[in-house]
Amino acid sequence: MARRLRGGFNGLWTVAEIVLFVLLGASIQLQVLGDTLLVGLLILAIGTLVGRSLGWYLSTLGSNWTWRERLFLLPGNSAKATVQAAIGAIPLAEGVAGGDKILALAALSILVTAPLGAWAIPTFAPKLLERGEVDPTKVAIAHNIVLLAAVDTSPLAGAVLTKAAELARRCDGSVVVLHVIQTEDPAQVAGLRGQVQQRLADIRHQWVTTAGGVAAEILRVAQEHGVAEIVMGKRGNRPRAEAGIGSVSQAVIAASPLPVVVVEG
Repeated sequence: MARRLRGGFNGLWTVAEIVLFVLLGASIQLQVLGDTLLVGLLILAIGTLVGRSLGWYLSTLGSNWTWRERLFLLPGNSAKATVQAAIGAIPLAEGVAGGDKILALAALSILVTAPLGAWAIPTFAPKLLERGEVDPTKVAIAHNIVLLAAVDTSPLAGAVLTKAAELARRCDGSVVVLHVIQTEDPAQVAGLRGQVQQRLADIRHQWVTTAGGVAAEILRVAQEHGVAEIVMGKRGNRPRAEAGIGSVSQAVIAASPLPVVVVEG
């Protein structure tokens, strides 16, 4: 639910930020901005270098942060825009004396600190920070990770779906559930779909059914949907006369250019 809420609010913010910054720009008097340029730059320099440095020092006092990590907080958090855009025009709207200058300073802070922060973060991060292990559940994924869960109607399907859900939660990804139809009872297929709905309730997923050679269809659907990994079981529910134990997973592993996660029964 947290991931879905985050995605929903990110979508709202995409529209809201356009409205917010357009209204800010429409309210600015360029003449006032020009008149307060030098004074505004001086205020920003003092506020950023002195005020924010003191603030970050007091905020991290007594923590286990190193001095290099504390120093990075200054360039890493120098970019400011949202709060300034949201409240910069309030004094002007309320008729406060000098409200036009306050608005101009808010706009100037955005124009200066946004590009400054965009340059400073990648410039100083390699010099001041050490690369550590990233918790994938606490970072934003720039692109959607798609996993393929190949399932049949055997009891192993539940374990495959559980593993696919676990991997999808780590990367905030989606799952394509593939079932290659053989000779199953329709009731078994319906039960399999029920398992999919239950185990992937909080995961974006889609149900795909095909017919044909199992290994070939898994590879074809994986390529068609651009998946990052294939999750499948080692055993199927077909008689040994039709396929050797593990033959499908072995065939997929041998031919797949993608990583394959095999769940054993």
